[in-house]
Amino acid sequence: MLDPALPRVLIPFNREEALTVSEAAFIARKSPGTVRQWASRFDIGRRVGGGDWMISFPALLMHLDGDEGALRSYLSGERQSEDVRGYFVRATEEKHARNRQKAQIR
Repeated sequence: MLDPALPRVLIPFNREEALTVSEAAFIARKSPGTVRQWASRFDIGRRVGGGDWMISFPALLMHLDGDEGALRSYLSGERQSEDVRGYFVRATEEKHARNRQKAQIR
């Protein structure tokens, strides 16, 4: 059983929610090193399976917006409240838009 005191970032792991550090850095307009620091310091990402860092897109948006309340709720495991759910919707919409742009470039 998981420790309830641990941040529930990307738990359970959902590939649709996750970004690589490079993707997150591009979105945030920051360096990959800064994003890795944020992942560790603000719990917006984690190492998946002991491998590379993955960043929660909704948590990244919460951090960039300075929405500490929504981020606290997310990290406690909340996924259905209106404030948290809105970030999941936004992240999904932005991810689909980015994928459409990539497809048009090809």
